[in-house]
Amino acid sequence: MVVRYRTQGVEALSATPADGWSVAVEQPGGPLVVNFRTTAGRLSRLEATWSDGPTARVIEK
Repeated sequence: MVVRYRTQGVEALSATPADGWSVAVEQPGGPLVVNFRTTAGRLSRLEATWSDGPTARVIEK
């Protein structure tokens, strides 16, 4: 996952899933959200924002 941070917001430059994973990139006007999923239901989610500097959070389910 390659992300570009700017004071105007965050942009996904590339997202390449590993074998057996799919990727979906969302940017609904707020944080950049990238979901990596397996067909078995595993989730690895990245939430990236610019809020007085770059921030990122990874959620594993």
